[in-house]
Amino acid sequence: MESNSNGATRPGATEAEGDGDHWNAINPSERWNLAELRRRATLGPLTKLEEHVPAAWWEQQFDALYLKTDGDVVEDDDITRDEIDLFLRLLPLTPEAKLLDLCCGQGRHILEFCRRGFAKVEGFDRSSFLLSVARQRAKFERLPARFCEGDARVLPYVAETFDAVLILGNSFGYFASAEDDCAMLREAHRVLRPAGRLLLDVTDGEYLKIHFAPRSWEWIDATMFVCRERELSTDGDRLISREIITDVERGVLVDRFYAERLYSSGELRELLTCAGFCLADMHSELITGSARNQDLGMMARRIVLTSCK
Repeated sequence: MESNSNGATRPGATEAEGDGDHWNAINPSERWNLAELRRRATLGPLTKLEEHVPAAWWEQQFDALYLKTDGDVVEDDDITRDEIDLFLRLLPLTPEAKLLDLCCGQGRHILEFCRRGFAKVEGFDRSSFLLSVARQRAKFERLPARFCEGDARVLPYVAETFDAVLILGNSFGYFASAEDDCAMLREAHRVLRPAGRLLLDVTDGEYLKIHFAPRSWEWIDATMFVCRERELSTDGDRLISREIITDVERGVLVDRFYAERLYSSGELRELLTCAGFCLADMHSELITGSARNQDLGMMARRIVLTSCK
């Protein structure tokens, strides 16, 4: 369980299964087999990370381990409150507005909107795990947020449903093609009411192409650490990342890969225009900190754009 800002406890993410006690209970004659499995839990040194990225990597990436590795940002209530302060300065929204948080994750932004009096809010995401966390937290705080699972390229809402669509926390650029990214924006445009507003908060791709860290590692709690490798894709348009998450008692938990498209502000403006939006306004860049003061990856420096239908 975690403490919220009021001192109460709120539902936390389910821990990864298993514990270290089973190691001592294993028959010594069988330990070499487990050690062999542990050794194979990672692919070892690789020359080309891009070849190992699953086509739909986002369907498996966002689990309890994600909330631990990225928790210094995505589970920090102060960071979320500061971001909502900024977004409300940029968008002329009233509590009566109907909002869609597209790719909402565990609902950190949409729940904060609820705390500020917004009652017509909906979160949409592909991760059933993160949505289950969001629903638990909304129920615990008795917040009116609703959540729906599905593909952001094919939204289940009728046209002209929402006053604003928000794509926050670098939840854009996951698809293998820019055409699919554009399809996601076209759907956002379709479900917006006339003159509805879009806010897009995404990594500064132009900056990251030059400044990404090829390798890093950090402790994420007292017994778990993560090692990361990164490289640009062959075409130079995506950042390929690898995470090896290790528990000091259980060994390697996962060795996984993902890729995110790196857009410049100019490219984002063009993409929004192609999706039917008015010329987008770019606002001051969003610089994020970390309670662990560690590798921020894609979240370190982000572009915030707004546009209208």
